[in-house]
Amino acid sequence: MAVNIGTRHRVEITGYSHQGDGVGRIDGRAVFVPRTMAGEVVEAEIIGEKKGVIRGKLIAVLSEHPARVKPSCPAYETCGGCSLQHVSYGEQLRIKERMVRDTLRRIGGFDAPPVLPVMGMETPWHYRNKGHFHVAMRGGRLALGFYEEESHRLVPYRCRHLFSENAAGVVECAEKVLNAFPVKVCERDGTGLRTVMVRESRVSGEMLVVFVSNGDFSQEKRNIAREICRECPQVVGVCLDFSSDGKAGGLLPGEKTQTLIGKSRIEDRLGPFSFSISAVSFFQINSSQAERLGEKALEYAALTGRETVVDAYCGIGTLSLFLSQRAKMVIGIEKVGRAVVDATNNAKANRVKNVEFIRGEAENTLPELVAGGLKPDVIVVDPPRRGCGRGLLEAISGAGVPRVVYVSCNPATLARDLRILAAGGYALVEIQPLDMFPQTGHVESIIMMTYSGRKGK
Repeated sequence: MAVNIGTRHRVEITGYSHQGDGVGRIDGRAVFVPRTMAGEVVEAEIIGEKKGVIRGKLIAVLSEHPARVKPSCPAYETCGGCSLQHVSYGEQLRIKERMVRDTLRRIGGFDAPPVLPVMGMETPWHYRNKGHFHVAMRGGRLALGFYEEESHRLVPYRCRHLFSENAAGVVECAEKVLNAFPVKVCERDGTGLRTVMVRESRVSGEMLVVFVSNGDFSQEKRNIAREICRECPQVVGVCLDFSSDGKAGGLLPGEKTQTLIGKSRIEDRLGPFSFSISAVSFFQINSSQAERLGEKALEYAALTGRETVVDAYCGIGTLSLFLSQRAKMVIGIEKVGRAVVDATNNAKANRVKNVEFIRGEAENTLPELVAGGLKPDVIVVDPPRRGCGRGLLEAISGAGVPRVVYVSCNPATLARDLRILAAGGYALVEIQPLDMFPQTGHVESIIMMTYSGRKGK
């Protein structure tokens, strides 16, 4: 049978994509089928093809994996948020270990990557301290929720599985209040309210509500904010973040933020440190796992108190403060000016004096520091999903930095970057995956590399 859209096929699932989708083959061509598991035989309907990749929709499981479980979320079949709820948690961890290992082999060229078992959570639910809820009109009413997988169709669900009950209640309250006032929703002309973000402090329980809008969405926005705070006492501030998709000179998220009522920040903790978090600060979404990540990065840095450490892509200084406990000096590099201010203030608030934060692109700033005489003993990189710029990796190997700790949220770009570092003389010592996002296909990894000087892998 031809592999055309709308046709159905019997598919044996043999592996996983880097997002956790099951992968099989039809007539030798790879097909990705979400919500399936390696070892299963399924019936799948072809729903699309993009850049040579065929996508299928699960119709029926013909031969079931023993670790398949019934999803607890009623919106699981339509919501694009949790792609692995059909898998027992122990098996989720094994899948993520396999994803990291296979990606490092396939893209990185490492024959036997030293990947440890994934560090999981004792209770892999209700872990998110931040959420973006899309806004759309449904049946004449404004609704908040998540998009269906690979679509812009809204699933109006509060998600009481990944968020706390309090956070889900605030989302429900915000939806009710927004419907009581005239509000412009971002639709065809691209202006209006796009998303509602909720941030929660796991220490105090305080929350921020942030309206993300392209242009002004209501003349009543301050009254809306006041009503949300009145109905939800745990909401201590409501902010408005003006943003667009970044095209045609539009604002990017966080470039212009306005406080409508109350506070513009909440306080939270990671390990022994407190952090002041603004409406748009980058802060790890899973606080308990973020503490374990910081502790592992500190272990891999192997500091004795005599080292100078560079923390590239340092954000608001979370890893920098962890590293400061055992380093002589930590230099954080971050391109976002507001994050540098936050990092500096966080260091002062925690009475940490052996850190310095520099605003700049890591790819440019590190070579400049090295050319000026800096000799880092350890460099820690925690880049966004696109990975490190090649200039930064070449600067690291060019300087012969003895130890590299790489924190990654994307196995594919991680494998690419580790291959570049290996070619520059670095040996891959250990890889510790960590489950920062249970029930999803995402996996974090912490990697230790040491400089051997043997180049040309």
